[in-house]
Amino acid sequence: MRTLPSKRMSLLTEREAQLVLSSAPRNLAELSPRELRGRILRARRLMEKYQDAAQRQRREALRKEVPSRSRRAEGNRNTLRKAEYFAVTLERFEKRLALLERKAQVRTRAASRPAPRRTTRAATGGRKPARRTRAAGRTAKAPASKQASRKKQGGALKRERFSALKRQVHASTRGRRTQTQRDSRR
Repeated sequence: MRTLPSKRMSLLTEREAQLVLSSAPRNLAELSPRELRGRILRARRLMEKYQDAAQRQRREALRKEVPSRSRRAEGNRNTLRKAEYFAVTLERFEKRLALLERKAQVRTRAASRPAPRRTTRAATGGRKPARRTRAAGRTAKAPASKQASRKKQGGALKRERFSALKRQVHASTRGRRTQTQRDSRR
């Protein structure tokens, strides 16, 4: 991703320019939904900030509001331009997030539907194909890699390996038990 703002974005700070540039189509493809949501929040906050500033500057320029600084605001063209940059950026992020969410919904729907039945009888002339066996006397078992995946995973495995974590869990559970006893006495 480019880090230096172009000449037309020279109004923006470095971080603001990075946010705007991350909304470019080639950079959007790299972002996860979680990152997109965070950037949407940032872009919306900045857009609203500059819209409010532009409105205040306009009121000051028209002498409808007392200047907040020693010098009265004379124009708000640059502030409006910054607000526009963030509005476009926000729109791009929201479109990309909507697209990713639609794809996720399609995937979950496809996963929840039962798989279509395959017709094996028509292909074999009306009878079921013979069942294959691996070797005589051997029963069909899951491969070793699948058996390993059924074992404890994540935090449970970590607690098993590191005794310090066992003690920590024990202590936190003890605290919960005493709290429950206190609550039950009330």
